[in-house]
Formats: sequence, C-alpha cells, structure tokens
Amino acid sequence: MNKLMKGAVAGAAGIALLLGGAGTFAVWNATASIEGATIKSGNLAITANSAGVWQDGSTPVDLATYKIIPGKVLTYTQTLDVVADGNDLTATLTNNGVTTSSNTITGLTTSMKVEKVTGTNLTVGGTNGNSISVTNGGTTAGQVRATITVTFPSAATAGMSGTAVLVAPTFTLTQTTI
Repeated sequence: MNKLMKGAVAGAAGIALLLGGAGTFAVWNATASIEGATIKSGNLAITANSAGVWQDGSTPVDLATYKIIPGKVLTYTQTLDVVADGNDLTATLTNNGVTTSSNTITGLTTSMKVEKVTGTNLTVGGTNGNSISVTNGGTTAGQVRATITVTFPSAATAGMSGTAVLVAPTFTLTQTTI
C-alpha cells in the first residue's frame, strides 16, 4: 500500500471515530426561567351613537310621509363613534357612499361627506372625507359625522312623480398593516 492510500485510510478512520463519539462531549445541562407576562389585545370599532336625522333645511322630516318637490335639498346626519385601542394602531375608515335603487325620479342626485367631530388622533382625508385615518399609541376615541345630501333639481326636466329607494352607506374601519 502506498503512503497516499495509508494516509487516506487513517484520515477516514479518525473522522469515523470523531463522528461516533460526537454525542459524548456534552455532559452538562442548564435551564433558566424568565418572568411571564399578560398580553392584552386592543380594539378597533365604529358604532352609530344616536339615530340619524333627515332634514329639509333645519326642519326634521319623516321620509315615510315627506314628498320631495323640485328645488328641494334633504340632508341626513349621523354621528359615528370611532374607537382605536392599541399601541401603534393605524386604521382607515371608508364608506361606499349612498346610492339609489328603483329610482324613477328624474334628476335626483345623492352625495355623502364625512367630517371629524372630535378626536385628537383622527384625521379626515380623501374625496368628500371618505377616508379617515386613526393613529395612536394607546386608546383613541373620537367621532365623525356622515352627512348625506339628496338634491331634486328645479330644472323643468325634473321628474314630476316617482320614487327612489336610498341605499344606506356602509362604513368599514380597517387596520392598516404594520
């Protein structure tokens, strides 16, 4: 057997011996405990805080009996409570606006605007305030006001009779990703 072959065999035998005894080096073992903790979840919510009000100017109206005429503008106002409770919580409030279904009144238009009433960490933005950002480092509470406007134009082409069903808007408060 030549020297190169003897060296290779000896090296392989040494590696095999080392690998075979690898589990025998650690005879000590230690553990340590750390203090436990309670984690509390935050909260993100939006609720209507009172019944909304339909008005013709400053006069409250009951839509069940009210009949709109050309040139009139009706408004609906609803205040919503916003709660954001969580460190570094950021959320956005969006709405889908107000629409009509079964609308046979020619020229009737609807729109909605959202504005901040209270809340130091609430920011209103977007077109017609359709987006409200909430940022905080703890608990934030505030209010926003949604105002729906229904306009029946005074133009001669406005429909003289008919009905329109107003589809209520949906508000969604969604946490933005961290």
